[in-house]
Amino acid sequence: MSVCFLKSYVAKSKDTDIHTVLQRALDVSTQRIKSMENIYNSINHPIPEAFGDRDVDSNAKQLFSESFMLLYTRLMHKFVSINYLNALTVCSRSDFRNYFSECVNTSVEIHQKATELLLAKGLLSKYPSIIIPDRVDFVHNKGYFGTYLGAILPFIGENRPLNAIEITYIFSIMETKQLLRTLNSGYSQVVKSEKVRNYISKAKQLADKQLESLGSVLVDEDIPLPSITEILVTDSKESSLSDKLIMSHINLVLAYIISEYGIALTSSTRVDLVRMFSGFINELLGLAKNGGDLMIEAGWLEKIPETADRNELIQH
Repeated sequence: MSVCFLKSYVAKSKDTDIHTVLQRALDVSTQRIKSMENIYNSINHPIPEAFGDRDVDSNAKQLFSESFMLLYTRLMHKFVSINYLNALTVCSRSDFRNYFSECVNTSVEIHQKATELLLAKGLLSKYPSIIIPDRVDFVHNKGYFGTYLGAILPFIGENRPLNAIEITYIFSIMETKQLLRTLNSGYSQVVKSEKVRNYISKAKQLADKQLESLGSVLVDEDIPLPSITEILVTDSKESSLSDKLIMSHINLVLAYIISEYGIALTSSTRVDLVRMFSGFINELLGLAKNGGDLMIEAGWLEKIPETADRNELIQH
């Protein structure tokens, strides 16, 4: 999947510095596919169909700005580095561990290069900072965890100020969702299927709703919001990617966002935030289910290998 995206990005990038990072990301992804195919062959496992040249049109008019290409490449390597690290920790075979270890290292490398370039170009929102405390303190009041309705009905008890961890996760999720909203805005211009377009529209509406709620938490405490300083989508009506690839990617990204909310939920100690994140996860799970149904209907959802159905084997 990443090779398809990066091929279309590299074909359109003109900025030398951005092109260098995108080309490095494409080279890494291409090598990963070869390594994965070798692993599949080593255990006599069929190679997944996945995606290929049939899903990419490099001649299509550019849909996203080069700034977006770089921002999005950075975001994807943030997510996949976490996935690869998780995979590394559950593998026992040395060849699998070596593969995932290399994937972690190269994804971190690309994320670092993209971050440095974005900072140099002034395209990356800097995270809010807090006043450094002059001493270590402990919690002495059970009201520290707040109330579910503290922000709405302060007379029943106010919530404490956000702590550094909570600010970080809210800001990070907003930054991610802004980019994904931009991605969906672009895709909605070019997809051929009306059903896919309607699904993307629902995803955008949900993103707007959640962004508004997250933003209000920061605004209430005078904390700046992440911002996108330029228009990242062109007026193109030509798709460089197939509807199948676009839908698959949207649902993959939903899984990443759900995971990020899950980490934020377990890292927050204000009960109103825990409830908000939990509600957002449920909303996204519903959206992802609808997307999965659409992909099954279109014949796009490749089946993950399953264990044998013992009940069926016994009956037959």
